[in-house]
Amino acid sequence: MDNLPSKIKWGAPEYEFHEKTPEWYWALGIITAALVLAAVVLHNFLFAVFAVLAGFSVGLYGARRPRAISHEINSGGVLLGNRSFNYENIDHFWINYDPPAKKELILESKKTFSTHTAILLGDADPEQIRRYLLQYLKEKKIEESLVAVIARALKF
Repeated sequence: MDNLPSKIKWGAPEYEFHEKTPEWYWALGIITAALVLAAVVLHNFLFAVFAVLAGFSVGLYGARRPRAISHEINSGGVLLGNRSFNYENIDHFWINYDPPAKKELILESKKTFSTHTAILLGDADPEQIRRYLLQYLKEKKIEESLVAVIARALKF
């Protein structure tokens, strides 16, 4: 295609981070306590232990800051840090571009599990990435998953 480089490189965080307010942690604690209380009332102590561990894990993961990852697309495929996706394993792609809220490349894998991979574009040019990928993949709209919508609503 016209004037496309041999590869495109950019850096971006591994996921979109939302600063959690104290109210977010209070809500997490209240939900966890309610689940533990319900489990105790129902004499399901294993679920109570699970609820405590899940609440603790969600709290830790919510506070975790994303790492900066180097991304690259080239003639061989897409590189995400140390992970590589060959074009043969990717069915199609979509660039979800709605600035300033969304700016991500979504890859749909041919594999049964781990079908969607969302990559933040950071300061990369979405149109240049689109033109480059059209040389190797077809473009098809990919709707945002219900899990992603819920996670975004919960600022997770």
